[in-house]
Amino acid sequence: MLQVNTPDHAGSRDQAQELVRPLADDLTGQSVIVDCSNLVVGTPSFMDEIVKQILEQRHAETLQLNGGTPRARELLERSAENRGVRDRLRVAIPLS
Repeated sequence: MLQVNTPDHAGSRDQAQELVRPLADDLTGQSVIVDCSNLVVGTPSFMDEIVKQILEQRHAETLQLNGGTPRARELLERSAENRGVRDRLRVAIPLS
């Protein structure tokens, strides 16, 4: 499994593209974890670009979100739903 870690403030599509740049262009058959443990602020455009890059353009088998605020999880789920890839998104709810 591959993993990327979000910064504490994630606000733009460019920032999301930079985050996933080290990943292969073709992620077919692979799972990617996005660790949002340190995320304080995540914008809709950042979360949408993560879904677009990993699931839509690079064709990862699954994208798993670890941690993050309820708002970040909601934004990621909405983006995946809008892009028709919700079935490939896994959201791990942090234990309190």
